[in-house]
Amino acid sequence: MAIVNTVVRLTGGFVVAFFQYGSDLDLYRLMVMEGTADVVREGEIVTVDQTDVVPGDIVRLTPGLAYFDMCILQSKRVLADESALTGEVHPIAKIPLDPADSHLTYHPKTNKSSTISAGTTILECGEGEGIEDCDLAIVTQTGSFTAKGELLCDVLSYERHKFKFDTEVQLILFILCVEAAVLLSVVFSVLKDHWCYSWFYAMFVVGTVLPPLLPTVFVVSVGISCKRLQRKRITCTDSRGILVAGKVRKAFFDKTGTLTKQGLNFVSALEGEKLNNLIASKNNAESSYICQNEIDIELQIGLSVCHTLSLSADGELIGAAVDRMGFSAVAGSHILDEHTISFGGEKIEYLKRFEFDHHTMTQSVIIRHDNTDTIYVKGAPEAISNLCIPSSLPSNFESKARQSARDGIYQLAMATAPFTIDKSMNEVTREDIEKNLSFAGFINFQNAMKEDTPAVIQSLREGNVSSAMITGDNVLTGIYIAKQAGLIEPKKSVIIANHIRDDTIEWVNASDDTPAESPSPSTLEEFCRDKALAMTGEVWNYLLKYDPKSALEYAKHTHVFGRTTPNDKVSIVSTFVEIGEITLMCGDGGNDCGALKAAHVGIALSDAEASVVAPFTSLEKTISSVTEVLKEGRCALASALAAYKYMIMYGQVESFNQVVNAYLSITFTEWCWVFMDGIWTITMAFSLPLAEAAKKLASKRPTASLLGPHTLMSACGILATNFLFLVIALLALWGQDWFQCRKWDSEDVSDVTTIGDNYETSVIFIVTGYQYISSAAAYNFGYTFR
Repeated sequence: MAIVNTVVRLTGGFVVAFFQYGSDLDLYRLMVMEGTADVVREGEIVTVDQTDVVPGDIVRLTPGLAYFDMCILQSKRVLADESALTGEVHPIAKIPLDPADSHLTYHPKTNKSSTISAGTTILECGEGEGIEDCDLAIVTQTGSFTAKGELLCDVLSYERHKFKFDTEVQLILFILCVEAAVLLSVVFSVLKDHWCYSWFYAMFVVGTVLPPLLPTVFVVSVGISCKRLQRKRITCTDSRGILVAGKVRKAFFDKTGTLTKQGLNFVSALEGEKLNNLIASKNNAESSYICQNEIDIELQIGLSVCHTLSLSADGELIGAAVDRMGFSAVAGSHILDEHTISFGGEKIEYLKRFEFDHHTMTQSVIIRHDNTDTIYVKGAPEAISNLCIPSSLPSNFESKARQSARDGIYQLAMATAPFTIDKSMNEVTREDIEKNLSFAGFINFQNAMKEDTPAVIQSLREGNVSSAMITGDNVLTGIYIAKQAGLIEPKKSVIIANHIRDDTIEWVNASDDTPAESPSPSTLEEFCRDKALAMTGEVWNYLLKYDPKSALEYAKHTHVFGRTTPNDKVSIVSTFVEIGEITLMCGDGGNDCGALKAAHVGIALSDAEASVVAPFTSLEKTISSVTEVLKEGRCALASALAAYKYMIMYGQVESFNQVVNAYLSITFTEWCWVFMDGIWTITMAFSLPLAEAAKKLASKRPTASLLGPHTLMSACGILATNFLFLVIALLALWGQDWFQCRKWDSEDVSDVTTIGDNYETSVIFIVTGYQYISSAAAYNFGYTFR
């Protein structure tokens, strides 16, 4: 018996250690960084161990893993892969700090284009040897204070969402301890033998009431589900999130690259004076934006120069998808180097470039072409209209912009102006040039829907998980995609909380921008039966600040949040977290990083196998990963509860057996104990979590309560049935005419070889032994989640 119990306890310990080791090993691979760095010391570049570098050191950039947070001081061309840190799919070009901002304080978010974070991979950089010729950066943070270090600290200090069983398990343990104390006193009162034997027998009963494998059930269930997800190319940096995924009620999605494909299709570039020169089409929104004429020369130049594209060493365009598609649409445009492009055989020189800013929703550039300096600004139509001279805007500017968004067109506006500012380029700021512009035209793109998006959204709806979109694009474009994806039912009309005018929310109909009835927060349930709500980031921030209660009510019924900044995305997700909703966020990294971390379950669509941007990473970058994670989460939770109930049942059946044996002064033989405490227990406990996840999401979620009606009825019902059949079996045995009560010559009841030879133990073993297996089978029944 000692050997059997030792094996059982060691098995439980080894199983927990195995899964915990696998999880810790994955974290270690994310954290460990070993290598050297080239540092400027006393005017020379020396190589030191990366652990000897401190903030303020100036280092030479070299291809490979970045060990520190750095700010670029001088460079010719730096390309970085940030997928492991942010989930960003494409490499990012980095530039030195702008001398015009020397009066400002450096901040990694404000100066993101000049920041290289620890954990990213430098793909390309200058190869000069001397200080004057190489790419240099100043170290801003090291160790756990880096961006990667802070993310890893969040992972290590992560506290899983508290379920009911987290608090109820304490009460369960208290009840079991009370039961153990009662059974201990019962054993002492019925076992008439030496106190030493009675004590150890009673302790054995106590150890059975508190099963040694009980702590393993959640670890094993989660570990098995984690392994299954890895086989589906979904990595998991924190397996504790799997159980939380089983209770998700609200799912949020980014639009571009998540619900839609990563790239954009260029449709057209329409000159401001020719906005009405379109091919009319009622059946194809894309074709209705194709102009019959060639792209205007001014827009061609704008598309060729107003971007932050660069060339990799192998000639590949590096930069945002919208910039790459727009640049590629202009025939005869080529990037020559970081400061020059070729347009129609002529050279255009960059004087200064400003990257896209999420707050202004613009990007701008100053160029020199034919000895003339010109400003080009590209951005969201509403942002560009505010920067343009009113007389340069077409009369139908706003209506055309909104109609294009309504038709699912991703639209940008272009504006231009001569550069006449009497400042050196190092002193010119964004604010100096982004004003008093002349409108040049619209640039139209379109996102193609991912093939599996509608099926995934439908599966979530059937699984009682409500979904919403959070996008930085125009809210009307978001509504168009939402209807295609199934987030909004086609028959429902959409009401948009569009603007704030005179401290009042302006509600409009999405179909024609006519004023709409303002829904009351108290009657939203009835109001939204045949209508759907959408909201802009501006309105969300206003409500959250001045009427948070109404903000919450509106948010529950809002399907599309448009024109949101990365901070808005965090705010929306965090609001649902604070009210107790179990949330999921799915995005492709970059602008979604904050929201991915704020949600209970974050799923990043990224190529990086070792990413800390979210607990889950889909290497296939498919939205179907969401349903896979939820199915495995529900399966793991249901399996853990089934295994938990079985272990409690095992303890109850065996403890009753032992008390009955003590009362009858009998015991099982050694091989009976081997089967009951060893073979049956281990095989049944570790077989239950092996059930695979259900093929589809059920309309309900598995319970997380150990004391709920469902759990108590199943546990107590089977326990009562088992005890009833044990009593029936013994009564049937005692009623047989051939039955003889236990008889032996020895008076020593601790002699197990003597007291183990009797009818009672044989009957108890056969009946309760079957109960070990039948109880596991009963808890394994059901096809809802497993």
